[in-house]
Amino acid sequence: MKSRLLQRQIEELFGGDGEATLRQLLESARQQGGQVLAQAVEKLIERVDASYVAYAGLNNWTTALSGDALVDWNLRSGSIDAGRQWKEMLGYVQEDLDNSIVQWQRLLHPEDLRNLQSRIARHASSRDRWFELECRLKAKDGAWRWFMIRGAVAARDADGEPVRMLVLQRDISQIKAAESALIAAKESAESANKARGAFLANMSHEIRTPMNGIIGMTELALDTELDAEQRHYLKTVKSSAESLLTIVNDILDFSKIEAGRMEVEAVSFLVHDVVLEAVRVVAVNAHRKGLELVVDIRPEVPGRMVGDPTRLRQVIINLVGNAIKFTEAGEVEVSVSVSKASIKETEILVSVRDTGIGVPADKQQAIFDAFSQADVSTTRRYGGTGLGLAICAKLVQLMGGRIWLESAEGQGSTFHFTVGLRADPAAPVVGSAPVAAYRGRRALIVEDSAVAGRCLQGMLESMGMQVSLVSDPVQAAAVMNKSRAMDFPFDYLFVDAAMAAPAGMAMVENWRLGGQRERMMVMLTTENQRQDLARLRELGVAVHLVKPVGGGDVEVALGLAEVSGSAQAVVELEPFDVDAPAGRAAVRSQRVLLVEDNPVNQELALRLLEREGYQVKVANNGAEAVDMFDQGSFDIILMDMQMPVMGGIEATEAIRSHEMRRSWVISHELKPIYIIAMTANVMESDRERCLAAGMNDYVAKPLRPEVLYAALERASGDDPLRVSVIGPVSVRPHVSGINLQAALDNLGDVDLLATMAEMLLAEWQGHLERLKQAIEAQDAVDARMHAHTLKSLVAMFHAEEARSLSARIENDMMAEVIDWAAGLQLFASLAAEMERIRPHLEAFVETRVMP
Repeated sequence: MKSRLLQRQIEELFGGDGEATLRQLLESARQQGGQVLAQAVEKLIERVDASYVAYAGLNNWTTALSGDALVDWNLRSGSIDAGRQWKEMLGYVQEDLDNSIVQWQRLLHPEDLRNLQSRIARHASSRDRWFELECRLKAKDGAWRWFMIRGAVAARDADGEPVRMLVLQRDISQIKAAESALIAAKESAESANKARGAFLANMSHEIRTPMNGIIGMTELALDTELDAEQRHYLKTVKSSAESLLTIVNDILDFSKIEAGRMEVEAVSFLVHDVVLEAVRVVAVNAHRKGLELVVDIRPEVPGRMVGDPTRLRQVIINLVGNAIKFTEAGEVEVSVSVSKASIKETEILVSVRDTGIGVPADKQQAIFDAFSQADVSTTRRYGGTGLGLAICAKLVQLMGGRIWLESAEGQGSTFHFTVGLRADPAAPVVGSAPVAAYRGRRALIVEDSAVAGRCLQGMLESMGMQVSLVSDPVQAAAVMNKSRAMDFPFDYLFVDAAMAAPAGMAMVENWRLGGQRERMMVMLTTENQRQDLARLRELGVAVHLVKPVGGGDVEVALGLAEVSGSAQAVVELEPFDVDAPAGRAAVRSQRVLLVEDNPVNQELALRLLEREGYQVKVANNGAEAVDMFDQGSFDIILMDMQMPVMGGIEATEAIRSHEMRRSWVISHELKPIYIIAMTANVMESDRERCLAAGMNDYVAKPLRPEVLYAALERASGDDPLRVSVIGPVSVRPHVSGINLQAALDNLGDVDLLATMAEMLLAEWQGHLERLKQAIEAQDAVDARMHAHTLKSLVAMFHAEEARSLSARIENDMMAEVIDWAAGLQLFASLAAEMERIRPHLEAFVETRVMP
């Protein structure tokens, strides 16, 4: 027999010298008349032997061509019956190693042996098609070589136990080496990126700091007395420094993006404000060139969304800046609309259109590549690094959108980009009452830019107004005079100050001489705003608009025009129900908006304020405060920090934003309202949050009269930016758990203290139930709010232990991982302490006697 495998199998079956024994048996069969059977068995064995030899030859060729070894493991005898090329793969010759499975396993790395045995056992029991793993075998030269081992049970005995296994052995050492090299290269690249990022951060600071110094000092020098030559030199220095700083910023931003260090935020922001602020940054450049700059935000665009306002602003500034740079005459229009909308996400479409030089069709894709512009001559004429659009494309991609261009050479360009923004579930619902007040009113727009005129016309018509748009100066004067002659004057006049007579400032002069029968609003550019404002005051115009005009600006301007824009206007304020006390309080005339959600705290603050003669209005949350601020007139706002619907921080930010809009439309000096924060938290971080939101002062709860009055005195002082952080009241432990004498010392009025106690007792169980339900529901936001409310209430009565437990619950609710079981234990302690102090409070309400 030629096949050694067949020889071993026959030896297993017949024992001893298997082949000789088999032939003796066949000869015996012939002698007994089984000649046909013996011949058939001999032919069968010859064919099996030939098949085995052919299989071995094929296996050898497979190994030679693929580099793999297919090995036959005899699990019963522990021998390797075929595929002994695995030895050659490790550098051995056949005689170096015996043909046993144990020998093969001796070459296996110790860390891989246990893994292999468990894989084989799991495969044998689960009857999967095969098992596979990577392991190391020791070569003859002592090196460890990586192999991919894939095996499968090929035969089982009558009991189902494996008796034969085929194992494919593939050398993957080169693949592993390449993987290691790749990992090393990746780590090296990451290290290089980190180093480059650190370098960029340092260079950003090191370059920007001296450049800002040069620009700042040059601006200061320009404000001094200079002759014409000196002023020319300094303006050149400032212009060159600003150009260099722009180039440096582009390079640093592009490097950050390339290094993967540019991250996108997800914060809540006002879409309209971000777009307008971005365009106004470059408005001066447009107006200096005599360009019309228009912002058209469609009504369907949501007010508040969640996204990255900084990157959105950066893209808009870049695109609008390019449009202004490449446009010599005409207009630049920024339009914002909704391209896709769902319940959770809205895709907004921003388009920046200009009437500039345009981009040839064959260059429209290349301009989005780094360091590329439409033409080399463009670089020489207009300057720039060619990085701006590349940065925009990367930023838009990071924000989940896309950017593209529509342009024809010599006919202007329109850049479009989309950005996906998430809905803000905390965004307050904006009411339509202020807008509805203008329904049916008549307005005349005198504007020579058709685009700007149509945009303003759309804003006014969305409020229900009847709008006439006139672009010709002579026709505009005729329309105004005709309406007056018919004794049916327009309610509002919107006049572009830059237009030629008889429109523009000449029309404003005519309006003043004609009795100021309409409410006049003059539209200015940033270029001529400073010199025109003085003239507007002389002519009696109290309200103006600065281009580009936004919808919020128009609403604010209309509201201010109602009370200050014309001789016909009547100032109407909501009545204040105040009984002014005698003496010191009688001279108080300041109007205070008290923003507090808790009735007990409301009553206390209201009593303290009215005692001093302040005129007080109450808002139950931040959203109400913003609405009342828009509709009324106040000198001071007392703002609680934590409230439902809208908190104090968010309300303050909204009020400051509305004030900024007013400053753009009112012609006289606007003094910001003084906002005083009230909170039971007195940490440094709370002070910083108040200042960052735009608050002026900060007092701690429970309110003490002398502390509150001192803050109100500061509000009336000459320094509106002065901030005083008042610490909490120090309390003395009391055996009853409550120190009513200390509370009385703070208030100075036993009847007021009793009223406060009675109100707290009326809501006692409700406060505890709401806190307990929030903790049981594992609602951290509600639990924190209810604990904060309870803390401020019990602190008013100097219940130190109850206040401390409430504060601990409030702080625990701010942890990243909340221990809810511990929260329930703290609540149980708080509930027990509240039960301990309740009888003393009830007794005081009944008797007015201190416990």
